[in-house]
Amino acid sequence: MKIRKEEETLFLIPETDLIANRIEELRDYFAEQLKKHSEVSRVLLDVNGVDLVDSLGVNLIVGLYRQVTNESKTIEIVGAGGNFMKVANFFRLTSLFSVNSEQ
Repeated sequence: MKIRKEEETLFLIPETDLIANRIEELRDYFAEQLKKHSEVSRVLLDVNGVDLVDSLGVNLIVGLYRQVTNESKTIEIVGAGGNFMKVANFFRLTSLFSVNSEQ
């Protein structure tokens, strides 16, 4: 897990699959980083290193979306591969926020 901050944007980079056995650790890490960098206005979740997303991973993403938007910030997913895009489209994540595929 890594983060990067550029001006008003916080990049959350999980570098691991968003699956059940990693969710609690990722949720706590994301919450800690959002609190630590509360001044940002935009959050980018970089899923370039994510191959698998299960239902708990989707719940993590939706929870992150809710937390960020409740703080009047924007969220976007970047670096989504084909498998991630299938999950994002199936669960209609793209109706909540921008999900961009790999460039």
